[in-house]
Amino acid sequence: MYSTLFIPYLALFVLEDQGMELRAFTAIPEITLEELSALGNYYSVVLQGLTSPIELYGPLPIPHHPDYHVLISAFKKFDSKLKNPRTIDAEGLGLGQILIIYNKNADRIVKFGYSKIMPSIREFLEQIDDLNRINNNMLRSLVEELTENILLDEQIRSKTIEEIVRDLANRLNTIQMISYLTNKRTRIGVITSDTHSYNLLIQAIFYYQNIDFIYELTRNEYVTRIDTYFMRVVMTLLFELNKIAGVEYFRDIDYFIYIASIDNVETTKVHINNVKKLLSSQKKAKLLFITTEKVEELDVETKKLLFGELGEIRNVELLISVIDVFHAIDNAFFTILNEMLEIGKLIKNE
Repeated sequence: MYSTLFIPYLALFVLEDQGMELRAFTAIPEITLEELSALGNYYSVVLQGLTSPIELYGPLPIPHHPDYHVLISAFKKFDSKLKNPRTIDAEGLGLGQILIIYNKNADRIVKFGYSKIMPSIREFLEQIDDLNRINNNMLRSLVEELTENILLDEQIRSKTIEEIVRDLANRLNTIQMISYLTNKRTRIGVITSDTHSYNLLIQAIFYYQNIDFIYELTRNEYVTRIDTYFMRVVMTLLFELNKIAGVEYFRDIDYFIYIASIDNVETTKVHINNVKKLLSSQKKAKLLFITTEKVEELDVETKKLLFGELGEIRNVELLISVIDVFHAIDNAFFTILNEMLEIGKLIKNE
C-alpha cells in the first residue's frame, strides 16, 4: 500500500571552500541538521557529473533512514557569497543542489510526476538572480508548488462530471460483478457533509436506469442505504459519529470513503479522531480519506498533520484532491476496484 499524499522536504546546499554548506531547508521529521549536512556532502559527488545548467538524479536511498528517499536537483547558478575561484566554474557560476526528501511510500507518485519536478525547480531558480538570496520561506513556497505539480494526473484532468458519473457507474457495476464471482457482498460506507459529492454518487448508482439493479432503498434522517444483489452502499451526510455509530447499516463495512473538509488544523484533528474511532470498531475495513479542498489550498501544517496521523495507519489511504473532489472520489473507487481484482486473483489461484 502507498499513500497518495506527497510531502517533500527541501534542503539547499552550495559548494564552498570546506564542502557543501547547508543554506536553507524545511524541517524534516526524524532527520537532524547534522545528518542533513552529512547527506548533502555524501551526495555532492553528483556535481562532478554535471554537464548542463540543471539536472535531476534519483530516487536515491538515505543512509540510516530507510523510510525516506531523496531526489537531487544539481545546478549551476551565480552566488555573490562565493569568492574563491575554486568554488566557481569558468563562467563564474557556483555549484548547488536541492535535496527533495520524501517518504518512500510515495515512490509511485514521484515516478508519475518526475517530468514535472525539473520544470518547477528550473522556474524557481530562474526567478532568483543570486543563490545567496534563497531562504527557508522561499523553499516553503517551492514545497507547495512541487506538491501540487507532482500530484497532477493528466489522465483524469480532462474528465467532465458526466464522464466521472459514467466511470463511477462502471466501477460500481464491476465491483458487483467481482463480488458475485467471489461470492462475497462488498459493503462500502460513505461519510460526507458535501452534498455535491453525495448527489454525484447517487447519480452514478442510478446511471444504468435499471430498477432491477436496485432492490432496496432505505433512507432516514442520518443514513441512506442502497442494496444490490452483491453490493451495499451506505451513505451519511453527518460527521457526528455518535449519531450514526449505532446504526446497523454501518457495521461490517469493507471500505469507508471519508470525504472531509479540512480548511484548518482544528477541523483536521476532528476528522482524524473520527477516522480512528471508525477503525477501532472496524479493524478489517480499509478507509480512503478524501479532502474537499484541493492540494494547493492546504497549508503545510495541515498536510504534515494528515501525513503524520493518518499516513501511519496501515489501512488508511490518503487521497488529496487535485483537480476537484469528484476526481478524488473517482480515484477512491478505482482503488477499491484494483484491490478487489487482486483479491480475486488470489482466490482464483488457490
